[in-house]
Amino acid sequence: MSTTSAPVRTTAVTPRRVAPRWAALHRAALHRVTAAVARLDRPGPHGRASETTTLRAAAGRFVTHPRPPVLLGVAASLAAVRLARGRFSRTDAVVAVSMAAAQPFVEWGVHRGILHARPGSRAGAVCYRIAGWGHEQHHRDPTNMDTMFIRPQEVLDAGAAALAVALVGPPPAATAALCTGLGLLAYDWTHFLIHTGYRPRGRMYRRIWRNHRLHHFRNERYWLGVTSNIGDVLLGTNPPRDAVPVSPTAAYAHLPAQ
Repeated sequence: MSTTSAPVRTTAVTPRRVAPRWAALHRAALHRVTAAVARLDRPGPHGRASETTTLRAAAGRFVTHPRPPVLLGVAASLAAVRLARGRFSRTDAVVAVSMAAAQPFVEWGVHRGILHARPGSRAGAVCYRIAGWGHEQHHRDPTNMDTMFIRPQEVLDAGAAALAVALVGPPPAATAALCTGLGLLAYDWTHFLIHTGYRPRGRMYRRIWRNHRLHHFRNERYWLGVTSNIGDVLLGTNPPRDAVPVSPTAAYAHLPAQ
């Protein structure tokens, strides 16, 4: 009797066989992530910001809306990572001050170039698809809380990139990532508060409150800052109210043609 085993038939693993499996796994993972984000971004209606008339009530509405807690969670995660990276240095202070100084100009540039992008050019069409269309809905109905806040998908994408920088880069890079998260949080909160029924008391807040309302209801080409009007003052978009006409498209996000 022969003791030789029968040959074992094997199937070679080729890229053609592996690729469909990886593609299927990728689709399944993407589907799960999309479903998770959809659960975070619960559909409305979520009411109107103008219904809120006190600072305390505004804070309550802010943290109970589905979207801002995602940004709060990302900012808290970035803060925890930075604390875990060790002591703060002078370089961290320079980074923090520099990013605070840049915030008005970043807001101005994003608001002017992306949120109010016109879909006529290729770049404009991309910006309009990513953010411009949503901002247009906000301009159509400024106090509607369904279209007011930064969307969770955008927050999570930016947060993942910021966390990667904070974990892999030197400690000052983690400080920069934290400042980015805090800057977005300041923007989202201030923008929401301006559209509530809460009336400003301090001089600085009264100024940005007035300017943002002029941006919506006077002329959307001007008054582009939200947390500060420094960018508008230095870049020529902070004129006296009566120095510019009422824009026929002030209720929409498109900038009028030159």
